[in-house]
Amino acid sequence: MQHYAYAIRLSVALATFLFGITATNFLGAFLPGAASGDAAEGEVSRVEREYVRAHLERDVATLDQVLADDFSSFGGRVRKEHRMALLANPLFKVVSLTTEDVRVRVSGDEAWVTGKARMKGASRGREFASPPYEYTRRLLKREGRWQIVHMKFSLSW
Repeated sequence: MQHYAYAIRLSVALATFLFGITATNFLGAFLPGAASGDAAEGEVSRVEREYVRAHLERDVATLDQVLADDFSSFGGRVRKEHRMALLANPLFKVVSLTTEDVRVRVSGDEAWVTGKARMKGASRGREFASPPYEYTRRLLKREGRWQIVHMKFSLSW
């Protein structure tokens, strides 16, 4: 009797699994928007990685691509041109920029990336290390590509 109950539970679990896979494939094939959330999250995650890499490698061209022309931070006081100039400045260097607990949320053509980070670098020959901070980046999809339009930071770890 015990084997019979186990066989029934296994059959039900297998049927549920197969139904889930079939339903997901069906939705992806016939409702293109249903599976696009995962693709959009992947695209936004790639932009996040490129943003971090640009800082580590002083890649101003990539930073120019991932930041929107109307980018702002710190209540609008820091604009795209400020960030580009800082990264291009030979007296400033990011040595490490580590992120953790990164989460991506997409809603249509708008996305938010949140996480925790720490930065180490050098400015005018002096090393610095930021305290741990939390960040939120807001991205918009414009003309087929995701760009960061706003960033917010807090030291509330």
